[in-house]
Amino acid sequence: MELASSASFEAEVAPHRRALLSYCYRMLGSWSDAEDAVQEALVRAWKGLAGFEGRSQLRSWLFQIATRTCLDLIAQRKRRHLPDEVHPAATLGDAPTADPLHDYLEPAPASALDLEPGPETVVSRRESVALAFMVTLQALPGTQRAALVLKDVLGFSAEETAQQLESTVPAVNSLLQRARASLDEASPRWKRRAGEEKERELLGRYLRVWESSDVSGLVSLLREDATLTMPPMGLWFSGAANVIGFYRAAFFGPGVEAGRYRAVPVEAAGHLALAISTRKTPGGPWEPVALQLVEAEGDRLVHLVAWVDPVLTARFLKA
Repeated sequence: MELASSASFEAEVAPHRRALLSYCYRMLGSWSDAEDAVQEALVRAWKGLAGFEGRSQLRSWLFQIATRTCLDLIAQRKRRHLPDEVHPAATLGDAPTADPLHDYLEPAPASALDLEPGPETVVSRRESVALAFMVTLQALPGTQRAALVLKDVLGFSAEETAQQLESTVPAVNSLLQRARASLDEASPRWKRRAGEEKERELLGRYLRVWESSDVSGLVSLLREDATLTMPPMGLWFSGAANVIGFYRAAFFGPGVEAGRYRAVPVEAAGHLALAISTRKTPGGPWEPVALQLVEAEGDRLVHLVAWVDPVLTARFLKA
């Protein structure tokens, strides 16, 4: 394989970019961090071409470099959470403020990730970027995280996984055993999610709540124990009554007319979501406000996660 020029190198690695981005996203829990990691991994690969010599498949070699890049970043950065992992539930009247002490999980557009069916694996590719799975995944040590994603999600063999981790097959099997046990012990909620058709129906009803500014529509949508989290703020609410009370005070109070908000359905990794925009004056420009991801169990919404980030929301609208 001739990779001597930068143009030929770019052409050869281009088909692997989405898969590498998806892998780094699972490892790091952040779309922006994953993009940086892929760029860094490809720079390392370009600089290390002399040691490649075509002895291994290009894909495996690139994943080996991406694995090392991600493990280096994990060692340098704080673990990513959701607010309900690190803060007690808020009460109505608490002021929403940014939380500079924690790094929070970030969603990625489905269009940016490689979620096409691959080899038969323990965890499907779409499930493996679902928020609840990502939360559990981030709690694992870096090498366990890598072994689990490489073997159980991407379908690499134990031998290939060992090569990418610069380890041995027995060591990889030990990492996998511990990682799988941790996942089972956590009883992640991704196993209980409603099917996509039901979530799509509920999302449509939730969209109408926003576009009609009708908070009463939430009453029949939310399960009694529903939660609302709002990274990068530490504030989060537990219980449908508190969620509805917060929405009524913050978004749908007296004088807020229908049409104040626009909600556009988008796909955020393994979830359906809404990109919410608002305008300050009738006929004025729409301004992105937040990206809202939903999770359903049975016939009710149980988890709402709103990234209050205009820049992130705008990126989803353009994706």
